[in-house]
Amino acid sequence: MGTEILQKIEEPIKTALREFLDWCGQYDMPIDIQLDAHKVTINIYYDVTEEIEECTISCVQQAKRILSKEVDEEKIEESCRDSCFVEVITTTNARFDDIREAFKYLNKYGIKYWWEEGWEDVYRYLVIHIQ
Repeated sequence: MGTEILQKIEEPIKTALREFLDWCGQYDMPIDIQLDAHKVTINIYYDVTEEIEECTISCVQQAKRILSKEVDEEKIEESCRDSCFVEVITTTNARFDDIREAFKYLNKYGIKYWWEEGWEDVYRYLVIHIQ
């Protein structure tokens, strides 16, 4: 978060944003703030690719240790990738649910905002628009 952007924003929005962004910092996700003449836009996004890959590798290794016979690694990897995808997506969605709970910092100061969220390929995003 650039302090130069916060300097251009008036109170109480500045205080609300600071509290909101400080709280969101626990998740270590990229946050981009854009400022124009009429609104502040906060973009929070998260790429799940690396987590899915790490989970899949771990899952395949675990399956190979458990199974005593020769295994078809491609079939195991496919199954692992599917289950890892569901696991990572579920965790990521829960993380974004938590971030929406942090809207309480905006509500606390009576900040008017609207938001949109969703998935775009392997990216989870949340965009908050503040008037």
